[in-house]
Amino acid sequence: MHAGVLIYTGDAELFLLLEYILEAEGFPVRLCVDESELLAATRTEKPLAVLIDCSDSRPGEFSLCRRIRKASGDRVPVAALTNAAGAEFNCDAPGIDTIISSPFDPRRLLAFLEGIRTNLSQWSRPGTAPERIYRHADIEMNVPSVRVIRNGHAVHLSALQFRLLLHLMKMPEVVHSRDDLIAACWPREAEVEPRTVDIHIGHIRRALNRFGPDVIRTVRSVGYALGPLSQ
Repeated sequence: MHAGVLIYTGDAELFLLLEYILEAEGFPVRLCVDESELLAATRTEKPLAVLIDCSDSRPGEFSLCRRIRKASGDRVPVAALTNAAGAEFNCDAPGIDTIISSPFDPRRLLAFLEGIRTNLSQWSRPGTAPERIYRHADIEMNVPSVRVIRNGHAVHLSALQFRLLLHLMKMPEVVHSRDDLIAACWPREAEVEPRTVDIHIGHIRRALNRFGPDVIRTVRSVGYALGPLSQ
């Protein structure tokens, strides 16, 4: 069972605002005021998601996102709250699933969390899909355990990247447009640029290519599919 949402911030007013909004929608929250507390809670409490206050743009926050990913075994989605516009913020930073810029839109945050909760509910519902393992070439995805294996090696992906690869694995021969991938893998109300899809596909490609040749096929001006192993 997931404990709820961990919020990492030193801004008491921001925490109280987020607490009011999220608990009214059924998301219990917990404040973490230092990194060690946050990482320990990530390891032991199985949070639904982690919200990181990046509004003061401290350099160590990108490193913290990577450590959260490692502490959770790549299973906990991370949202960054920032004062910077999306184009100014480092959206290519590893470990960040979504960026919510100021002024914060509660609908976007709630859509992000609802998407996570819906996916978890579908995956854990008794009697649905006794086997949720997808295979293509030398890649295996185990949905219940949220694991990707290639040539016997664990491939570490963020929660969002796992969803993107899963969408490709379900229909590997189909060319999926960026709009299709956004609709399938992001919350319905999220505002996502096509370039963001390219960034995450790039992360997936690099992670997979550590253990084998390139298997993601880029169709220029259309989208992405899975193909045969590159020689």
